[in-house]
Amino acid sequence: MSRPVPPPMRTNWFTVSVVVLSAITAAFQIGKAPVALPMMRSELGLTLDEGVWIISIFNLLGIIFGMFAGALGDRLGHRKLILLGFVAMALASFLGANAGGFAELLASRVLEGFGFIVVVAVAPPLFLRFAEPRHHRLVLGFYGGYWPAGVAVMVLVTPYILEGAGWRGLWILNGLLAIVVMLLVAYSTQSRDVAQSAVRAPVFGQALRTFTRGGPLVLALTFATYSSIHVTVVALLPTFYVETELLGLARIAPMTAFVAAVNVAGNILGGIAVHRGIARWKLVIATFVLIGLSALLVYDERLIFEVRLVAAVFLSFIAGIIPACLFATVAVVAPTAALVGATTGLMMQGSQLGQLVGPVAMAKVVTWTGTWNTAPITLITAAVAGSLLMLVVRRIERRRISD
Repeated sequence: MSRPVPPPMRTNWFTVSVVVLSAITAAFQIGKAPVALPMMRSELGLTLDEGVWIISIFNLLGIIFGMFAGALGDRLGHRKLILLGFVAMALASFLGANAGGFAELLASRVLEGFGFIVVVAVAPPLFLRFAEPRHHRLVLGFYGGYWPAGVAVMVLVTPYILEGAGWRGLWILNGLLAIVVMLLVAYSTQSRDVAQSAVRAPVFGQALRTFTRGGPLVLALTFATYSSIHVTVVALLPTFYVETELLGLARIAPMTAFVAAVNVAGNILGGIAVHRGIARWKLVIATFVLIGLSALLVYDERLIFEVRLVAAVFLSFIAGIIPACLFATVAVVAPTAALVGATTGLMMQGSQLGQLVGPVAMAKVVTWTGTWNTAPITLITAAVAGSLLMLVVRRIERRRISD
């Protein structure tokens, strides 16, 4: 049995940055598919339903596998597993680039989704080994921006890559990038013994232990409410603007990318606020209130377009505070320090659940009512639920600290 690794004397910001970059690179695999889908459908003869599966398979894998990926990292070692995740993503990208039909492409996306879930689930407990405890909340806050950062970059650059190299070239480029980042992670994390103390319980037992604890489960559900809000706004914004403003995709794409990207700034702000000692539960609830108010402006068709766009930008920006606070809460509510990875993985499951349910719920409401004015109903409902869940998280956290 290896001994637990002592905290570092100083934060290794290079290594922390590289591991955060690894999660952003993993998020590229999400962002590349939606923009490339029309070209893929045309070349491979995919139906719309098949195309949707190429995108949404990541959500399904996250819901099923997220917690077990984190538990597996706690068991086998986070460094070893994150490198395996990059091998899976690179291999899947190369296989996908050579796909001749739906079945082969979907199989490659399943492998790619496995790599993505593994990387984002085990990255936090890995980079925390290279950060002083006083910086943990700060770096976890920064980490929360990996999804909007990765997706926004791909939304912006994918059209240019498609024009020059096609979707297969885009897949190959992502495979090569995965290899480069994997080598960076391997190099930057070898400076310190990242072996973990052995955990006698089987992987499934660790995951089940995490799932049956109130703290990790409520934290995951809180994250689900956040992700349902942010992903719904970003995913359906192009459709909303096309239908209400009659804008072309050439104008909508950069606006949507910007709305997604400002969420990263919110994550940074949230990480700084938590690092300075502002109560996380107060930040989260205040943010949910601001989200609800701004949602009313985003979809109010009586307002001019510029006002609604500014409201969408503000909503995405302010929402970034929430993942910063929730990631900083992981170490507090995890059953043990050895199960931080499993708890993070459970949060990923909550995130994927929210991403799957949120857009569907808003689409149903808009379809039933026949107007986008009712769209905020789903966002406000999620904000209220998230606020109530955060109060429960606070109560669980205070009980753990008192014990």
